[in-house]
Amino acid sequence: MTRPPLRAVRRAVQIGVALVMAAVPFANAKGVNWISGNFLALDALGLPLGDPLAAAQVALSARELARPAALGACLALGLALVLGPVFCAYACPYGLLSEWTHALSRRLGRVRAGRFPRKGLSARTLLAGIGLAAVGVFGLPPLLNFLSLPAAYSRLWQYAVSGFFWLPVLAVPALLLVEGLCGVRLWCRFVCPQSVLLALSHRLAPWGLRTTFTAGRCRCGRDDRACLAACSLALDPRRKAPPAACTNCGDCVEACRERGGALRFALGRRREGPGESGSTRPADGS
Repeated sequence: MTRPPLRAVRRAVQIGVALVMAAVPFANAKGVNWISGNFLALDALGLPLGDPLAAAQVALSARELARPAALGACLALGLALVLGPVFCAYACPYGLLSEWTHALSRRLGRVRAGRFPRKGLSARTLLAGIGLAAVGVFGLPPLLNFLSLPAAYSRLWQYAVSGFFWLPVLAVPALLLVEGLCGVRLWCRFVCPQSVLLALSHRLAPWGLRTTFTAGRCRCGRDDRACLAACSLALDPRRKAPPAACTNCGDCVEACRERGGALRFALGRRREGPGESGSTRPADGS
């Protein structure tokens, strides 16, 4: 039996997660409570899952953290240590909408390489650091939660159950419009603070899952950039650099499959040494 393309599997997971999280508040209203919460803190069959950044803010502001919240954050970070920030590629509802918008923008010829600087993770880390410092120093509520678009998605459906329309959600289509016109996934590359701890935790783990490049298998011509074109975050998986911004979505791996299979998933941080054109090296990240 033919194995379905990874992109199709990933898209099915993204849509499934979006549908489930939209249904949660309606199910809770009907008394079905085996799953409850939102993208900031979720309880599924007694298993807590949570946003590590939200937990960090609570701990800094209140100087304490409930055990379920701590456990949920640790589980999320543990998953990121092994698999990378796959939440961004497989579960984030805004990531799904942003990818669809980017694909449409590409068809309309709006995507241009090099239009924005590559150091997106630095900008996101700076924003997250400022937010955490403000919460910790001044004892403020979790300010960065207001920038969580997955949480905004959950709030939309939670308010819908109560018959209210949550006005701030209008910022989402406005942001998607800007991204479509620019041809760049601006929020995910330069703003989203929720992805920072996931990306950094994966960067610290030398044995995690990464996309590796084997130069000796590459059949692409000098101007063939199919793998680069496949990445909606504008990363070049052939470059030798820490894969901090890579979400392990696998789109570049799929694009490379018919061109020699030089890009593959592998465990560990392996780099190409001098003269070792057949060895592997991690994908680029900004």
